[in-house]
Amino acid sequence: LTSKWLVFTTVGQPPAEPLRLWPGVFSLTTSFNKGALWGLGGNIPFANLLFACLSVLAGAAIVYWLFWHGAARDRFLTGALGLIMAGTIGNCYDRLVWGKVRDWIYFELINWPIFNLADSMLVCGACVLMLQAVFAESTQPKPVTGAGPAAEPVVEMSKE
Repeated sequence: LTSKWLVFTTVGQPPAEPLRLWPGVFSLTTSFNKGALWGLGGNIPFANLLFACLSVLAGAAIVYWLFWHGAARDRFLTGALGLIMAGTIGNCYDRLVWGKVRDWIYFELINWPIFNLADSMLVCGACVLMLQAVFAESTQPKPVTGAGPAAEPVVEMSKE
């Protein structure tokens, strides 16, 4: 939120003249986005409200996963979910307060769609989450082969 405020204060509201930090390669170009990634769904009626609601649901799911499902015990999973939550909160704030997401990072050289740090956090968090899912050791107990039936637990009762 601070980066968005700083750039939009310095460069100005769209359609402001971009601040070219590396001419032809990289600039700070302010823009508004009512859609999701790369503006997808921006033409859907009530798209901004829909994406804000999805952000709130995603945030609630992350909190549940971390604290009630035990994901907070895994450092990499917690980091990935933290990045996703940070990006979700940053863009959801914009949707609720501004009615659209404020974007400002533009790679002119490859004409990449304009984005913001919250978008970067979402993408990086999702990548870490995928890597964690692929490479993390399973915490599920491995089945024992060739063993007999499982023994019943012994419960001792006091004579009081």
